[in-house]
Amino acid sequence: MSSSRPSRAAASPVPGQEAEEVLLPVGAVAERLGMSTAALRAWERRYGLVSSGRSPGGHRRYSAGDLERLEHMRTLIRRGVPAADAARAVGAVGTVGLPDVRAGTAELTEAMHALDAVAVQTAVSAALARLGAAEAWATVLAPALAAIGEHWEETGRGVEVEHVTSGIVESSLRRHAQDRAAALPPVPGGRNSGTRAPVLLAAAPAEHHMLPLTALAAALAEEGRTALQTGDLPAPALTDALVRVRPGAVVLWARSHRTADLSWLRTALEAVPAPVPVHPAGPGWPRCIPGAAAPLHDLPGALAALLGAPDGRRPA
Repeated sequence: MSSSRPSRAAASPVPGQEAEEVLLPVGAVAERLGMSTAALRAWERRYGLVSSGRSPGGHRRYSAGDLERLEHMRTLIRRGVPAADAARAVGAVGTVGLPDVRAGTAELTEAMHALDAVAVQTAVSAALARLGAAEAWATVLAPALAAIGEHWEETGRGVEVEHVTSGIVESSLRRHAQDRAAALPPVPGGRNSGTRAPVLLAAAPAEHHMLPLTALAAALAEEGRTALQTGDLPAPALTDALVRVRPGAVVLWARSHRTADLSWLRTALEAVPAPVPVHPAGPGWPRCIPGAAAPLHDLPGALAALLGAPDGRRPA
C-alpha cells in the first residue's frame, strides 16, 4: 500500500503526462520503501520488476502500480518470504494490468510460506470463485506452486511447504469440481442418457505430480463435462478402467520423460475404439506419437480439444 503522506516528487507530473498519471523518480520510490536506490535497482536487475516509464532524459519513472507492487514485495520479504519468491508472486503475471491477480498470487505465496492452511485454502477458493479454474490455475495457483518448488530446488529447504500446500490446492480443486458438478441439473436415465461420456484422466505409472490433471477436471466441470481422474495406473488397470468407463476422450499425463512410457500409452490406444481420442499431455511425451490425438500442452488448449472446438478454438 502507498504511504498516506504524498512525496514532494509526486506534486509535479513529468512533462507530457496527465496529472492522474504522475510518475515518481527512483529516489522518491526508494524513500517511500525505506531502502537505497542501489537496492531498488538491484531488485529490477535481478527480478525483472521494471519501472513503467522513463523521463525525457532516460531516468527510471515509477507509476502508482509499480510502487504498490514494490511495497507488497517489501512486505512479503519482511514476513519471511525469500526475495525471489516474493518477486515471482508480485510479478508473476507481468508488470502491467491484472492487479487483483497479482495480489491473489502474492497472498497465496505468503500463506504457503507461513504454512497457514486456512489462509491457503481461503486464497485458493477465492481465486477459483473469481477467475474460474482455468485462469486461476494459470495465473495464481501454478505460479505460486512454481515459486515454492523453485525455492526448494535452489535452497534444499521448504519441501514441507510444497507437500502441505499442494495437498490443500488439490483438495480445493476437487471440491470446486464437485460443487460445479452438483450444481448441474439431473439428467433422466443416468449418464448415458443424453449426456456425453466422461473424460478419463490418468497419469503414467510412478507419475506423482498430478495437480494439472486435477485443475483440468475442475475446468471441465465448469463446462458441464464430467471427468474421471484415476491417478497413476499400471497398464492392466488402465485397460480395465477404459473398458468399464467407455470414455468419450482420454488424457494421459506425464510430467517427466522418465515416466512417459510409450508402451503404456499404446495400451490405451489399443483399448479404446475409434474415434475416441487419446491425448498425451504434459512435457514428458515426445512431440509426435503415431495413433495418438493432438498432444495437450496447457490447460486452455486441453479444454479446447476436449470440448470439441475446431482448430483449437473454444466453442461459442
